[in-house]
Amino acid sequence: MRIYILIIVIIVVTFILTNHIVRNRGNIVTSQHLSEARKFIQENNLNNSICIFINYNLHSGKNRLAVWDLKHNTAIFVCPVAHGRGHRFTIKPQFSNEENSWLSSLGKGVVAERYVGSFGISYRLDGLESSNDNIRKRYIVLHGYFSVPSSPIFPLPSGLSKGCLMVSHKNMKKIDEILLQQKQVLFFSYYNNK
Repeated sequence: MRIYILIIVIIVVTFILTNHIVRNRGNIVTSQHLSEARKFIQENNLNNSICIFINYNLHSGKNRLAVWDLKHNTAIFVCPVAHGRGHRFTIKPQFSNEENSWLSSLGKGVVAERYVGSFGISYRLDGLESSNDNIRKRYIVLHGYFSVPSSPIFPLPSGLSKGCLMVSHKNMKKIDEILLQQKQVLFFSYYNNK
C-alpha cells in the first residue's frame, strides 16, 4: 500500500513540475531576442560572430544557455545554467540588480576578462543596461560548479547560484574553448520576453 502512495506522490509532483512551473517550453533563442541582440551588437560595436543567450523562461533542468553562431544563425553549444536563488527558496525565478540579493540579473552585457579562481575557469561580466549594470560590483560571473548538470535533468532542477551564470565544470571547459577565440562577446539574459 505504501509503495502505491509513493508512486502517486511521484506522479503528482511530476505533473506539477511539468504543467505549472514550466510555462515556456520553446527554444532557447527566439527570433525577437536574436533581432534585438543583433541590433545591440551593431550599436555597441561588439563581437558579431557569436553571442550567449540565457532564456530563464525555461526550467533550470533544461538546456537554456546557448552559445550562438551569428554568422550561421545556429547554436554552437547549449547547456543547463543555474539562476540566483535569493535569500529564500522560490519555485519561480526572481531577478535583481541589487547587491546581496543573491539573484541573477536580466539584460545585455559583455563577457569580460578570463581568470582562474576558487570555482576554476571563470569570466567576469559587465552589464550594459540599467537592469544589470551592477553585476561586476556584485561579483556576478560565469563559472562552473558541481551542482549544475552537464545535460538536461528535467523535471528535476539544477543547482541554484548566488546570482552567477553557473554551468557544469564540463560545460564551462567547452564554453571556455569558444570564448578563448573571441572577445567582446554579448550575453543576453531574459525572462518573460524581456
